[in-house]
Amino acid sequence: MKLTKVCFSNFRCYKDETEIDIGDLSCMIGKNDIGKSTILDVLDAFFNDNIDKNDLNTKSQNDQITISCHFSDLPKTIVLDTSVETSLSQEFMLNSKGLLEIKRVFKFGKTISKGVFLKANHPTHEKLNNLLSLKNTDLKSLATDVNADLTDIDKKKNPPLRHAIRLAISDDTLEEQEIKVDGNLDTSNNLRQIWSSLKKELPIYAVFKTDKCIDDKDKDVQDPMKQAIKECLAIQNIQELLTEIEEKVRDLSTAVAEKTIKKLEAIDKSIAEKLKTDFNKVPTWDKVFDLTLLNDENIPLNKRGSGIKRLVLLSFFQAQAEYRQSDIGAPAVIYGIEEPETSQHPCHQEMIIESLVRMSEAESIQVLFTSHSSNLVREIPIESLIYISKAEDNKRKIEYGFDKMAKSPVENVIKQVIESLGVLPNPSDRIKVLVYVEGYHDLNALTRYSDILSRENENVINLKNSDEVAFILAGGSSLKYWINEQLLSGLGKPEVHIYDSNVPSYVSLVQEMNNEGEKRQGFNTTKQELENYLTASAIKKAYANNGISITLPEINDTMDVPLIVAEALHTASESPKPWTELDDNEKGKKASSCKHVLNSFAVDEMSVSDIDQRGSKEEILSWFNAIKQKTEA
Repeated sequence: MKLTKVCFSNFRCYKDETEIDIGDLSCMIGKNDIGKSTILDVLDAFFNDNIDKNDLNTKSQNDQITISCHFSDLPKTIVLDTSVETSLSQEFMLNSKGLLEIKRVFKFGKTISKGVFLKANHPTHEKLNNLLSLKNTDLKSLATDVNADLTDIDKKKNPPLRHAIRLAISDDTLEEQEIKVDGNLDTSNNLRQIWSSLKKELPIYAVFKTDKCIDDKDKDVQDPMKQAIKECLAIQNIQELLTEIEEKVRDLSTAVAEKTIKKLEAIDKSIAEKLKTDFNKVPTWDKVFDLTLLNDENIPLNKRGSGIKRLVLLSFFQAQAEYRQSDIGAPAVIYGIEEPETSQHPCHQEMIIESLVRMSEAESIQVLFTSHSSNLVREIPIESLIYISKAEDNKRKIEYGFDKMAKSPVENVIKQVIESLGVLPNPSDRIKVLVYVEGYHDLNALTRYSDILSRENENVINLKNSDEVAFILAGGSSLKYWINEQLLSGLGKPEVHIYDSNVPSYVSLVQEMNNEGEKRQGFNTTKQELENYLTASAIKKAYANNGISITLPEINDTMDVPLIVAEALHTASESPKPWTELDDNEKGKKASSCKHVLNSFAVDEMSVSDIDQRGSKEEILSWFNAIKQKTEA
């Protein structure tokens, strides 16, 4: 599942209903005490029940906080209340937009009472209105009452019974309504079981706070290790093993209890009659396992300095980014991170954002964080920017750096971000040439290829450390490159454009600019994409370095390399669902998530002879020579 939106009210400084769209990567920017960290805590309350009376808005006219989360990318099938698969749409558990919408209500009195509701586009017929709440016996009775056709239907299974009942009534009138699934429900209500099954499918939410005093109990260090355990325990095959253990322990211990009762009967039957076995406490496995880090002198991490602790957090993000690229069936995770740049050297900040971006590109991972760092924010994709400010009525105003409907940056919001953080472009007098590429991945590959070739020949420009070259992404995908586009493209600097050959509009653009004169020079790759310049061995090495073994054919000039690698990864993960059964959208997402590894770590595994083997050396050198010539003009 993927979180797409959170709506909440009466939570701290947010009195009125507030709605925030959440993407794979979301960066919240705003002044101090504007309410950025509050949003991380809203999600912590929703997913982890971390809430207390001080979270209630002080001006609230009622005594309750409401939080609703909307989820997409839902499982196509799910086991809810009996051991047979059904779907959320078939059970009418989705809202009118086809999303799973879960609302949590926290009511404050002497204690905090909690309720959970589904907002569902549900049948309104009186006999269908509470269908999900009925257990098997009541469903069979209702099926008889409405003359449902139960031919070839297993009457012990609830989903086919509900389906038969709906067909018998055939009332297709739907209306969005709230269905209570948890909180003061009678034990006979089937919705308790449905909610128990459904919440296992929700993403894990882990929040990291980095601005508090560090002591021996500092969770900045403890939580990454505990989070690693929590994620491992949520993997499907591990859950199955734990369930098997629970069942065996339950069976054996219950047998001992039953024997004890029988022995007691022989002593005093009146007492034994009042006793029964009950194995009702579910084990909390994350409390059983413990994980810590020791240095070579066996000193635990929580006894080390604050800088080391922060670097552990950074390293955790990097490790998770690499690990999750393998897509081994790990659970969906949302990381909420408060100011990850805290206590970090500027050079580490660049590593941080690279790690966060990479994590967000992995399947089933979302990253939501706050930041005050101009260095960090420069690297953020515009689509990920969320700007929080105060309106004239003192209410919080939520704005986005990118308009998804218009598919373009929102300039007035980006200007506010720039003014708020002092994000500035590179000094224009040092820039001698503008290099346009399609996106961040192409930039990654080109800078690495230039580094490889410059080590062999010092006359080749090294784009990794040149301050005379400014990159502009044709898609304007990050704030830094949007700034360059807005403020540098009008300076009349020479331009070099390098685009893939698989986009007709880019082929036409290159032809046009090459006819204009020497100021602008364009190249289209002779191979389909930059990924086609790799060798299969370099790709396999890049994944092998992270413990992933894949099988690949030799790379040629026209194959869809990201898609082929995605299929190889899917096969290596031993997913129960064959690659051929995935739809094009699922395959596309998996292919997209491979691009970072291909254009960074795989390129790093390439040698000059590998480049030559692919027949690419002269072509790539021609791009870099054109850039160098324009810096010297």
